[in-house]
Amino acid sequence: MATKCVSLVRGRVARFTRLDNCGRLVYGPNSVVTTKGIVTVAYTVVVDEGEEINVKNFADETCLREPARPQFQGLTAEITFCQVDPELFAMATGQRVLYNAFGDAVGFSQDTKVIPADSAFALEVWSGASTGGVCPEGGQGEYGYFLLPFIQGGTIGDLTIENAEVTFTVTNVATRDGNQWGVGPYNVELDALSAPGPLVDPLTSTEHFALKLTNVAPPTARCGAWPLLDPDDTQITSVTPTPDETDPEATFEITAAASEPWYIVVDGIDGFFYSADGSDITIDFGTAGTYDWTAYRGSDSTTGTVTVPSP
Repeated sequence: MATKCVSLVRGRVARFTRLDNCGRLVYGPNSVVTTKGIVTVAYTVVVDEGEEINVKNFADETCLREPARPQFQGLTAEITFCQVDPELFAMATGQRVLYNAFGDAVGFSQDTKVIPADSAFALEVWSGASTGGVCPEGGQGEYGYFLLPFIQGGTIGDLTIENAEVTFTVTNVATRDGNQWGVGPYNVELDALSAPGPLVDPLTSTEHFALKLTNVAPPTARCGAWPLLDPDDTQITSVTPTPDETDPEATFEITAAASEPWYIVVDGIDGFFYSADGSDITIDFGTAGTYDWTAYRGSDSTTGTVTVPSP
């Protein structure tokens, strides 16, 4: 067993994952946001300094002294964004997403009736790292991995619009006890067989912060919220696409042992196509051609191609 010393430099990607008020993962179509649109994430440690006990006798001599016992209480964070992702701001603050006439998420509001502490999320941040070592088999580089597993939502900070880039700040973000992250739902470090997997060492419910060196690359940054699927759901047996005979559409049918959520991502088309109950998914590709697709269910995925005709 060895110890690895590491130098960390520059943030890379951040991932926000929706939680309920008990610190449990919220599975569904709008539970994960990954972004590069962050300027800074500033952590502040909260410590109860405690109270020193110092008792003197009537001769003004100290007869009892007990030093204060500082106690770690958690962390607060201030996040400055250089990109507006409405679904990310809604997740971090509990505020409402605003949509346009086409159903696109194009903004957010601030409502006095919204209580930020009623929203919760986990925050993962990746940085660059260097140990001066050799990347192990299965490794994808060297990265610092910062995890706050249970955070209460924050508030939008002061905003100044001027002859410069407009930035947005989320403040008053605070960690709390009771996280149920465990090893987490994602592959973030190498396991004993040098394959990407979840955390090797699970977090306890009273741990507010973790920092690790990892050889697994951070996730791809995407605009908007994406699905989080329960890894214990039934795995995919097969996915069968059936193209429409006259339109550039195809219906995808999943074969699995139970009716559980799944979704498809198609190269060349923004976003994802989600089914909450395992039913078929019909996609209008808009343009004829051959498309690559990836379907996800549980912790499994499968890929394929489909050719759709001209209208």
